[in-house]
Amino acid sequence: MTTPQEGKARVDGRVRLPVRLGNARFEPHTDQPQRPTTLVTALVLTALTGLANVLVGGVVLNLLLIGALPHSPGLSTPTLLTIGGAYLLLGALTLVGAFGLLVGKPGSRAFVTAVMLLRIATACVSFGVIDAWYSGGSAIGILVSVVVIGLLWDSRANAYFDGAR
Repeated sequence: MTTPQEGKARVDGRVRLPVRLGNARFEPHTDQPQRPTTLVTALVLTALTGLANVLVGGVVLNLLLIGALPHSPGLSTPTLLTIGGAYLLLGALTLVGAFGLLVGKPGSRAFVTAVMLLRIATACVSFGVIDAWYSGGSAIGILVSVVVIGLLWDSRANAYFDGAR
């Protein structure tokens, strides 16, 4: 059995808990639906992926400066500069997308999806260019990207973003 005041506390399936401060009544602002666990997981994986990309890009460029990268017939200085720069750029874009997911921007889901597809393409290219010395990292990158895309577009994320509009 609900009292009339408890009935007013329920709006759109979300519970608002009123707080009394003296004679004034305070109801917290809860128009934003609760972020589902799958979206939080996608957010964390996206942020970690972005940080990892920035780290890998920075390390590649720094190792290139000191000449410590493995010498392979397919790895010229311009190729390594391109790879390092691409990882830095993808990392920065991924972090921007993670921030958009954090603040709940509606377009951030599509943006992160596009960046993850770019990550998959970059990883596929690196299989052919870098050979075997980084193929494990590329395979993990593809797997994480596919998982993030799946989490961003599942039914709970769809409901969250539809409710956030």
